[in-house]
Amino acid sequence: MQGYSPPKIGELMGYDTATVRYWLKAYRDRGLAGLYDAPRSGRPPREKHLAAIVQAQAGHSPPNCGYLQPCWTVALLVWHLRERFRIQARAAAVRRALKRAGFRWTRPKLVLPRRQDPRADEKRAKLAEALANPQATILAEDECDVHLLPVLRAMWQRVRQQLRIVTPGQNHKRGLFGALNLRTGEWFYQLTDRKRSAEFIALLSSLLTAYPAGPIYVIVDNAGIHTSKAVKQWLSLHPRLELVYLPTYTGHRLNPVEKVWHALKGHIAANRSFRVLAELDEAIRRYFAAFTCEGALRLTNSEVTRAAQAATLKSARYLLRAA
Repeated sequence: MQGYSPPKIGELMGYDTATVRYWLKAYRDRGLAGLYDAPRSGRPPREKHLAAIVQAQAGHSPPNCGYLQPCWTVALLVWHLRERFRIQARAAAVRRALKRAGFRWTRPKLVLPRRQDPRADEKRAKLAEALANPQATILAEDECDVHLLPVLRAMWQRVRQQLRIVTPGQNHKRGLFGALNLRTGEWFYQLTDRKRSAEFIALLSSLLTAYPAGPIYVIVDNAGIHTSKAVKQWLSLHPRLELVYLPTYTGHRLNPVEKVWHALKGHIAANRSFRVLAELDEAIRRYFAAFTCEGALRLTNSEVTRAAQAATLKSARYLLRAA
């Protein structure tokens, strides 16, 4: 390491720069003797490399080591170290070693499977074609359930005075269909008892009435109520309206209506329960009564919304130049 600076030595050897400087000073002052540890009080550790061993073992799942348990516990690690490595370590020592190795006792998170939609490229091309049509009405549609049971979200609370929210005696839910015009911000919604193809067709019919002229593209996910025989039959009788299906597992990112549902539930149901569905319905209606077009576009700002608006702006600029 001759000729290297302390930061470079620390980077190569995996030590802090201050530690390298300390060793260099000790070597200059006392030679090789300065690099040895001085005697320390207290009982020496039983296993100097326990943290490294625990890190290596906890980095693999228990089934890889022949155990039935799906995840490690301190007790299982203690038993594993004793039986496989003849290391007698107490539970407290293993727990400290886990923390030193960068492990924490916490919950994992659920993620969507990494599956590929075989028609993803085709669907993306169709979506891009629809968004680029300045003469068409572009809407994004989705459904959700809103429950009497409150949505629990973090909030400021006094220490040792955790808020207690009374739950309804029996939980019920309200189905909600919504469609957003990605170019104007107009919002359409329907409260329903169920979420079936019949309710979806009713919403599509209302969109045809709201936009009596020109092509209409409605962006949807691949849920069964969007691909049923009844829906396909209805679409064949109303060719002016066409469904644009998103690639599978992309609805949470490419459908702007998901942001509307999140905002709605946070506004009316976060840490608040309803006694009956009539109260829930009234809260939903009040929220959407104040849901302006400008506010809707700000809330749902996304790559899909921006693409839909960009086509309209491009067409308007072309017409101005032509005039």
